[in-house]
This record gives sequence, C-alpha cells and structure tokens, in this order.
Amino acid sequence: MDFRPTQDQLALAGAVRDVLGKHPAPGTPGQDGPEPGVGGVAGALWRDLAELGIFGVRVPEADGGLGLGHPESVHVFEELGRSLATGPFTATALAATLLPEYAAGRHRVGLGDLTGGAPQLLEHLDALDALLVIEIVDGETPGVAGHSQVLRVEPIELRADAVPHPVDPRVPLHRLRQKPLRGEIVGDAGTADALLREGALLTAAYQVGIAAVLTERAVAYAKQRTQFGRAIGSFQAVKHLCADMFARAELARAAVHSAAVQLADEAVGSDGADLPAAAAAVSAAKLLADDAAVANARAAIQVHGGMGCTWEMGLHFYLKRAWALSLAYGRAAEHADLISESL
Repeated sequence: MDFRPTQDQLALAGAVRDVLGKHPAPGTPGQDGPEPGVGGVAGALWRDLAELGIFGVRVPEADGGLGLGHPESVHVFEELGRSLATGPFTATALAATLLPEYAAGRHRVGLGDLTGGAPQLLEHLDALDALLVIEIVDGETPGVAGHSQVLRVEPIELRADAVPHPVDPRVPLHRLRQKPLRGEIVGDAGTADALLREGALLTAAYQVGIAAVLTERAVAYAKQRTQFGRAIGSFQAVKHLCADMFARAELARAAVHSAAVQLADEAVGSDGADLPAAAAAVSAAKLLADDAAVANARAAIQVHGGMGCTWEMGLHFYLKRAWALSLAYGRAAEHADLISESL
C-alpha cells in the first residue's frame, strides 16, 4: 500500500490552502477571525471554496464534480482543519456524493444522526438549505428490529431550540425538539452507514489539520520566546512536549491517509469483501486523530504558558473545535467497538 501524496494531491491541497489564506482564521493570534454570517458561516469563504470545487471532489465529472476519491478528500479537509474553517463542509461534501446537485456548493447541507439515544444537536442550522437525517424505521414485524434510512428534509420545518452557550463559540448549535415529521427518502441502511463512515474519515482529516498546525505554532513560539536568557525551546521539557505533538500528528496523518486508500480500494471492488477492514481503519484513524487534536491543543496552550490561556492567541478555538469534533460521526466507544468486532 502506498499512500504517499501525489503531485496532483499536493497541488489540490495547495490550492485550498491559498484560498483559505485569503480569509482570516478564528485561531489567528490577535484576530477574532471572520465575521460570522447567518448560522455562523462566512459567506465569502464558502463561495471561494465552492468555486474551487471542494464539495464535488468525489462526484463524477459527468455530474459536475472533480471525479477524484477519498485520498484527495482527506487532503482538502486537512487544510480546512489547519485554517479552522467553520461551516457545514463535511455534511455538504457527503450530500454531494449522494445527490450530485449539491456538488457546486450553492446549497449548504447539514447531517443529523437520530439513531442514538442522546438529544440531537445540529450545527449551523440557520445557514442550512437542506438537511439529511439518518433515522431508525420501526420494523413492521413484532420482535424484529427496525432499519435505518436517510431522509432529506427542509430545515425550516424543524422544531429546534438554540443552545445558549455552545462549546465552540464560532459554531451555533440547535437542539431538536422532535424528529422530522416528513421528508424524502434518499438512501437506505447501506447509504446511512456509508455517510457516517465517510463523515468520520473527513472529520479525522480535519482533526489532523488541527494537530499539525498547532505543532507548528508551538514550535515557532518555543523558538522565539525567551526565558532566563534562552529560547524556551532549548529546555528539555518543552522539547519533549513539541516532539510528542509532532509524533501524535504524524501518526494520525498516516492512519487517516491509509484509511482513505483502503476506502478507495474498497470502492473500486464490487464484492465489498474488504469493507469491514476499511471501516475499522476509518475508526482507528478517527480515534487517533481525535486524540492528536485534543492533546496537541492542550500541549500548545502549555507551551505558550500564560499567553496560551488568552483570547488573543486564539488557541482555545482549536481546543474547543477539537472537543466538539471528537463527538461527531461516532464517539470513541463506538469506534473502539467497531474495531474490536473486526478482529
């Protein structure tokens, strides 16, 4: 297996980074980030990324997409994580693979998983043009478990309450009062599983971007901050912190890109025999990436010392986003169970 980036993949990642560099990021020191638009989505950034085609990376060219695969998608989302771009990027990209009409990015799509027992929280609800909902349909035969399906519903018809103080202040949250009463069926149980699996992969790639950029910021600060007449990066304790950050980020990146290649290889096949292994690889990548993003955010704050705790440095944005994403597209226990079942 060779999951080293190709020149085309690096060029795609570079193009995304160039677009993101034209817009202020929430975690930039001394800046509050872009002015949030409706639902916490920066309209100008969304339009520029849509013109680049990031939502149609895996949509066939005949349907208006780029006709690429999972390995290219993770490169795109790693760059989004590095810039801490906020918006329903993952859900819209997933929706485009199911409904190519969303590939152009003219519509913002959310995704809600109602199969769990916890109250459902939706991000950026006020900015959404459509919402895909994964729900359980009760079995018609007594004693027979239901099955999942994917619905497309109109967000305006949902009954939801705004969460007053979300963990990530840049990402508005709403709590659903009840399940959608009606919607268009656009996918079955297999579709639902694929959406959650691919969403976990893209979220893991975003977390890798967070872990990587925080490593770079911690190292840069350790080189220029002096104490006792020396750069703090010369102290062994700080060296160990930065080395651990680098190791976590690179291990997570390798796991994410390996999982992307396995998913891509599985998609090429017809019998789906390798799907359990690919799904387990995605779960492993998600666990490693979540840990890397959260741990590196904490370590970066520690390297920055007292300044790391200030709003001015913006490191808290990364920590809060990493926390929130660690609960998205499957919690740690669920991914651990999936891995154990595949052994």
